[in-house]
Amino acid sequence: MKHSNHTISSLELTFAMILSGTIGYFVISSGQVFWNVVFFRCVIGAMVLGGYAYFSGLIRAEFFQPRVLLLIVLGGITLVGNWVLLFASFNYIPFSIATVAYHMQPLFLVLAGTLITREKPPISLLVWLALAFVGLVLIVELNPHEIHELFIGDLNRTDSSALFGLLLALGAALLYTATTLITKKVSQVPSTFVALVQVIVGILMLLPFADFDNLPTQTSQWLDLLILGAILTGFMYIIMYDSFQKLPTSLIALLSFIYPITALFVDHFAFSTHISVMQILGVIMILIAVSAVKFHWRLPLSVSKKSMREKKL
Repeated sequence: MKHSNHTISSLELTFAMILSGTIGYFVISSGQVFWNVVFFRCVIGAMVLGGYAYFSGLIRAEFFQPRVLLLIVLGGITLVGNWVLLFASFNYIPFSIATVAYHMQPLFLVLAGTLITREKPPISLLVWLALAFVGLVLIVELNPHEIHELFIGDLNRTDSSALFGLLLALGAALLYTATTLITKKVSQVPSTFVALVQVIVGILMLLPFADFDNLPTQTSQWLDLLILGAILTGFMYIIMYDSFQKLPTSLIALLSFIYPITALFVDHFAFSTHISVMQILGVIMILIAVSAVKFHWRLPLSVSKKSMREKKL
């Protein structure tokens, strides 16, 4: 049964990451500033989650214990802050660089898990993380010349905005890591209730910043926001938080790399972007790394070290 639950949770998180990879398309298609995108994402998500939680009997007094509720609210602050910082970073640095910086989150997650458990992560896990990160770099096709020009190039043209954008993306990654760890701390609470409280926190946080003078003027734009709120927030966070509460941090970290793979193919089909051989190689590298952690593949190096220790004994 435990193995079955682990598999179901892995599939939930995989599907959630696939859904996450489509968010960028709907954000761009909505034509809204990032404040409005995140605000309406929270409002619509709260309506969907609230209705589901009410009719499912998931709003119970036992979930309103001060300590538990405080953790959930804190997770809401980090979740919404993560969205705001990530979307804001796109205004200062290219999407490719922001994506790489944001996907430092799996590394942050493993490091945080190491600090919490006070155990060193296995060498094999670090190798698979490195492989996945290299695959990510290949997918977003980072151009070394572009990076040089952006951060070190013509000082008359380039100011501190690039560094600021990079810090925004890294800040978003740190907040996402915090959200993941906090969600694991409240595993006794249904994921639907956790997500509901957090998007309500988001509404209160973002209400002063929403631009109600520039709301969508087309039905298609409202539809984009509806999909972002109902499916890519309400439904997605139910299954994603459920998996967070049940999976080890190492597997959560690796499965997070499915997000940029999905984004790559969404860009290809939605905006007719070309997919290169190097990008395909990057996808393969990430899938190998994810499979390695999921199915506990061992590296020859770790096996040989184990054999040497056994011989010494």
